[in-house]
Amino acid sequence: ATGPPPTASEENSITPPHDLLNDLRSSRTDLARIVEAVLRDRLPYVVVPMQAVRSWERREPDHWAKVAGWLASENVAVVQV
Repeated sequence: ATGPPPTASEENSITPPHDLLNDLRSSRTDLARIVEAVLRDRLPYVVVPMQAVRSWERREPDHWAKVAGWLASENVAVVQV
């Protein structure tokens, strides 16, 4: 099944969301869930525990960098609590 056509912001993303999600499938983190939630709900921001961000930076720095870059390209703020 195909989804709706990509929006202009998706087409201009650093990494297309489907490529990013495919890349995150090998991750031992829940970063894919964040991307999926933003895509599904068109969230203007995501709230994540500061400890989770530290853990991603330590355990999966490449994946976190890709997700953080994609969120920034989509104008989605990361709110650390």
